[in-house]
Amino acid sequence: MDIRMGDQHMQRVIGVSGKKLARALALVTMLAVQSLAFAQASSDPTVDRIRSTSKLTLGYYDEARPFTYQGSPGQPDGYAIAICKAVAASLQEQLKMSSLATEFVQVQANDRYPLVKEGKVDLLCGPSVPTLSSRAEVSFSLPILESGTAILLRKDAPNSFRELLETGHTADRPVWRGSPMLAALQERNFVVIGGSLQEKLLTERRDELHVNSIISTVPDLATGVKMLLDGRADAFVGERSVLLDQANRNGQGKLVVINRVFDREEMAFALSRDDPDFRLLVDTALSQLYLSGKINAIYEQYLGKPDDATKTWFRRAALHE
Repeated sequence: MDIRMGDQHMQRVIGVSGKKLARALALVTMLAVQSLAFAQASSDPTVDRIRSTSKLTLGYYDEARPFTYQGSPGQPDGYAIAICKAVAASLQEQLKMSSLATEFVQVQANDRYPLVKEGKVDLLCGPSVPTLSSRAEVSFSLPILESGTAILLRKDAPNSFRELLETGHTADRPVWRGSPMLAALQERNFVVIGGSLQEKLLTERRDELHVNSIISTVPDLATGVKMLLDGRADAFVGERSVLLDQANRNGQGKLVVINRVFDREEMAFALSRDDPDFRLLVDTALSQLYLSGKINAIYEQYLGKPDDATKTWFRRAALHE
């Protein structure tokens, strides 16, 4: 055999094998890059941020007593704040961090979700009612309380107006769309916080009944209560626990929450949609709080002693191992 021919054959073999090896290496490199990119994309930015800064940023409303409000001396306080502090302690333990500071950031109804989306707030301690539209922006934790919409009135409100709102009847007769008894609602001014779920529900109900009631939006509770006391509004629609607190503390003995709850909903903490690991940490903390019974002391401090139905609700809301 010609040695030169053998050398040429060997070179061709090596060349072919080299090309295959190069393609294989290129494929491996591409897969490695894709795997790295996927790992980076699927990493949890909230947890990474908390680990790197040793800080948990919590959003709150400064005037939503008894859930969140400015306590003394100027520190956030309330039912939801107490739960968030318990969550923070659990997160420090779950993440095995030697320390974890908490920073509270005041939010408004119109910027609360954008702040969560932008990573400026890790957990929104001002409780919110999850809706389809809000879920398009943020995700939510396990519920922290069952909520309900109620109505705050002046005690001197006309009997027909109060009776209609409280029972759905006037003079023991039901009210339907087009009923003459809807005259009690005509040109009544209902106050509601702008951007709230109650504004949406109230608007839908007004349109359904075809009445010309006025819906006035206000930026905060204090403005709505003042309008009611001054006679510039006939009713204030909002979350029942908040309205009860306002009637007791700021109602001057002139306001009352009607004995009816509309649209029962569950309230929860908002967090980023893209952080399943962080949500798991938060839900774990809440579940431990509920199943241990430690939630009962928090509830009693801000909302009164929980009854058996409330205790059962917390146990059912929790997730088990």
